Amino acid sequence: LARFRVGVLYLYRGQYEEALSFFKSTPLEKNPSLWAFQTATALFQLGRNDEALSLLDKYLHDYPKDEGGVGASVRAMIFAKTGKPREAEAEIAHAIAIGKDFGHFHHTAYNIASAYALLNKPEQAVQWLQTAADDGFPCYPLFANDSNLKGLHGDARFIAFMAKLKQQWDRYNTTL
Repeated sequence: LARFRVGVLYLYRGQYEEALSFFKSTPLEKNPSLWAFQTATALFQLGRNDEALSLLDKYLHDYPKDEGGVGASVRAMIFAKTGKPREAEAEIAHAIAIGKDFGHFHHTAYNIASAYALLNKPEQAVQWLQTAADDGFPCYPLFANDSNLKGLHGDARFIAFMAKLKQQWDRYNTTL
């Protein structure tokens, strides 16, 4: 999975084609939920929504447990971005219900925040960003640059949240 982790770095840097290349070179069997959700996220970020949904449908057929709700959370982002708010809300609720005790729920929480941002629900989006950060994913550069969160950039709650997150990020960079 070391090679796969390089793909994750590309994904969080917004280099989606490079990320996808690394993900495709890592077998699904190594960690199916991680592989499916990261690969589907890269496809989604590239605007390849049908491919992302097809991949997730296959993953959810083969692994219906959807560990951590990661598959449902990516589906929520896709539905939110493609103008299907009822479907997005249903996937959000499902992801929360099945994912809340998952050790890496922060990734699901981030995707839920993204879906809410795409649904133009800034209050919920910022709450879920806070959940993601508090649960182990305080990734300031990603939060600042993800185009899915662009609609939040003028929101006072988001601005305050990001200011605190940037202070933390800067402190980590100087002390770690």
